[in-house]
Amino acid sequence: MIHQTIVFVFLLYLSIFNMNAKQETIITETVKVYECPVVSSNQHISEINTITLEKSEPLISEEDIQLIALVTMAEAEGESEDGKRLVIDTILNRVDSEEFPDTCYEVIYQHNQFSCILDGRINRVAVTEEVRQLVIEELQEKKNNEVVFFTAGNYSQYGVPLFIEGGHYFSKF
Repeated sequence: MIHQTIVFVFLLYLSIFNMNAKQETIITETVKVYECPVVSSNQHISEINTITLEKSEPLISEEDIQLIALVTMAEAEGESEDGKRLVIDTILNRVDSEEFPDTCYEVIYQHNQFSCILDGRINRVAVTEEVRQLVIEELQEKKNNEVVFFTAGNYSQYGVPLFIEGGHYFSKF
């Protein structure tokens, strides 16, 4: 008798949100592989393998993605793609840092931090799909994990100078 096997793969995504710590999601993918011989209708399904993978990603809302993209447009509209990515990373690195507030909104609206908030430019730009996609890509894998400050024209009095990209001077702690 010829035996054929059908393999079923089930994915379970479990998200955990810890309200007391920084916003974080742990995505656990549990892959269960079931073997089901196709010989007769009374054969049972048996679990043959379970694999669990874990990865951490920031939990971020669509509103936060839009806000980061808006600030990026206001601060770096004329900059290269790398320049835009570094502005995005500055915001994300601040959210991850103990030295700054814990949310995108609080980081962006922290007093005297982003010139586009002070001069109102944030209200005069629109988000493009290209910049929104850059935010999503940087959430998945940041270009730079050190930048927490940038200014136009010269290095600021804060932080240790890192490099210049376009018209922005980037620094770390």
